[in-house]
Amino acid sequence: MLFNDPVEFEEFLAPVAGDVLIRPAIGAVFSAEVCMTKLEHVGIFTVSANTFKAVKDPQQDLYGLTIPLRSSFAISESGRRQEYEPSSAHLLSPGHTFNLTAKRKCSFLVANFFVNSVSDYSRKLMQSNSRVLQLLSPDISFLSQHGSTLLRSVAKTWSVLNSSRPASEIILKELEDDLLSSLVFYSSEDMHYRRSYEYDASYHLNRAEEYICSNLKKPITRDQLAEVSSRSIRTLSRAFERRYGVGPMSFIKQRRLDAAYLDLLNAEADATTVTQVAFNYGFMHVGKFAIEYKKVFGESPSTSLLK
Repeated sequence: MLFNDPVEFEEFLAPVAGDVLIRPAIGAVFSAEVCMTKLEHVGIFTVSANTFKAVKDPQQDLYGLTIPLRSSFAISESGRRQEYEPSSAHLLSPGHTFNLTAKRKCSFLVANFFVNSVSDYSRKLMQSNSRVLQLLSPDISFLSQHGSTLLRSVAKTWSVLNSSRPASEIILKELEDDLLSSLVFYSSEDMHYRRSYEYDASYHLNRAEEYICSNLKKPITRDQLAEVSSRSIRTLSRAFERRYGVGPMSFIKQRRLDAAYLDLLNAEADATTVTQVAFNYGFMHVGKFAIEYKKVFGESPSTSLLK
């Protein structure tokens, strides 16, 4: 749906975004296209605009995940300003100010999780009254294991919701379950990651993970990982297995697949090809790449490229 009046746009988004002030970031001309779906506990929408500014005062209504598509945006939150590129995202927690600015030809995907639903779901899922969700970091890297799980869940849900085939009640309910559990598990993993980094036990594993995520388009060998982490490859492999359930080489493959998804989603269709992106991340058999890609993201690589 296309909007030229920001007030009408605010009213349209209200069921999934609550009270939010929307204006052009530059000049007075406003033009925005939105595609929105509201599930029972989660609202998902995409926005494409010539210029965009969204301001949300501190509220207790939702957790908001904002993912840049094709271009970056800046978010000021509680006195802190951060630029978000397509490999990262912003997570708004209840009680925080939100001020998003995208100056030219912006596009982004938003998943809003309603607070009461998330809290109730978290209590049941974790069998705990812990309020760890309130402590989440606003910065999410999709090239980390816990950020990847969240990205893959949002991507698959958005793909199904935009499919030409109508989804059944079973599919929609289980997709929403996957979204909610991904956010809850992300919150617990995020806190574990930050604490383990600060208080040591997994310092060497963190160094290896950071090296991997910074070098996805380059060869990564076991001896490099051992040298970077200052641990033997056997010790490092056991650490990866304990934290992620896979060894370091499988972890690399997962992160490269996520990076390929983000590249395809943010590329211009006439400027790149699926084959080139696959080769950039070391996938030599494009057919196998496409099969694995669709299992994870719910759509073919060519569909992501044409979005």
